Amino acid sequence: MEPRFWLQKWESGQTGFHQQAVNEALTTCWPAVEAPAGGTVLAPLCGKSLDMRWLAEQGHAIVGVELSPLACGAFFEAIDRRPRVSSAGSFRAWEAEHYRILQGDFLNATTADVGPVSAFYDRAALVAMPPDMQRGYVRRLLTLLPTGATGLVVCFEYPPESMHGPPFSVTEARLRELLGADGRLRRLSSTVIRTRGTALEGRGLETLTETTYRVQVAE
Repeated sequence: MEPRFWLQKWESGQTGFHQQAVNEALTTCWPAVEAPAGGTVLAPLCGKSLDMRWLAEQGHAIVGVELSPLACGAFFEAIDRRPRVSSAGSFRAWEAEHYRILQGDFLNATTADVGPVSAFYDRAALVAMPPDMQRGYVRRLLTLLPTGATGLVVCFEYPPESMHGPPFSVTEARLRELLGADGRLRRLSSTVIRTRGTALEGRGLETLTETTYRVQVAE
């Protein structure tokens, strides 16, 4: 799935993946991450998610990575902040207070780009990737994190024959396979979500399961 696909989604306003409220699994499961107080949280493919604001309210600095300039601008508009925008290597950096969002392709990000981070939060990044791109995404994520770092990965599960993603179905077995020996995995919560009245229902999906995992980079 090429970057142009997601840029067109934002340009056409097809952003049904954006949640209007903070993700409930985040507020419930974040304590299990045991993120260092005041540490920086990496949010890959962050969009304009208000989850970043919630994390900042817990005392964390945020570094997000987002492809679309429209999403970057919409996030700062939503939190009523005027960001400074500057060049940062191959990215554009949008910055204000606790937030730094790098506009560009996450798969090109380096540790020099994101800086030191101590935790991460993936709500809709892995599931946005088709299966043939998932391994590359996970490898990139792990390279940006120090050993011992922890975070949350939120996955969706549904019969793959019911719908062609995104979002794509990622089971626990698949996530373990992608992490390999480089990550330790623990299931924290699992919730069945009915899709009635949503775009997913129109695509043939009646329910899906949202499962949240704690992942720790192996030492």
